[in-house]
Amino acid sequence: MARALVILALLVWPLAAMAQETATEATALQKAMQKDPERFAGRVTDLIAGFGGPEGLTLAGIDEHIALERAAARASALRRFLAMDLDADGTVTRSELQVSQRAASSDARGRMERQFLAADADGDGRVDVAELAAQGRLAGLRALGEDEAGFLRGLMSLDADGNGALTGAEVAKAVVGQEGAGPEKAD
Repeated sequence: MARALVILALLVWPLAAMAQETATEATALQKAMQKDPERFAGRVTDLIAGFGGPEGLTLAGIDEHIALERAAARASALRRFLAMDLDADGTVTRSELQVSQRAASSDARGRMERQFLAADADGDGRVDVAELAAQGRLAGLRALGEDEAGFLRGLMSLDADGNGALTGAEVAKAVVGQEGAGPEKAD
């Protein structure tokens, strides 16, 4: 009997966690729509226009948006480090950092130092290719973290007809519904 309860708990627990995650995303969507309906509708409409097809925005389109945002942040972070790689060997040494810092403002010098120390995971005084890649991945996640990615994927819950594609009309209908519900009724 006890074994059966443990097995049942192991089966139900992931489902309960997924339900909680879905409820949290729904609540976040409701709050975003209620806080500033016009801004919410505008941003989602832009997302639909940028990453949706003729039928609307799909989960694949949202995932493409997430990937592109993270890639842009990775590129920006890597560009800063590569600009300090004065001998083009794929690593940034402390001496290359110091030369680069001389050409920077005082605020930038401090930022460069912090970024170098954070990237130099093994503390050997140089940022190598593996450390650069790790910093790039971190920058991507800082730019668009898993919470925000979950929120974006949660937009698909507004797909009223269930065809797997979110349209501007469905967003507008959801926003109007939230405006009518008010904060006290939406929770």
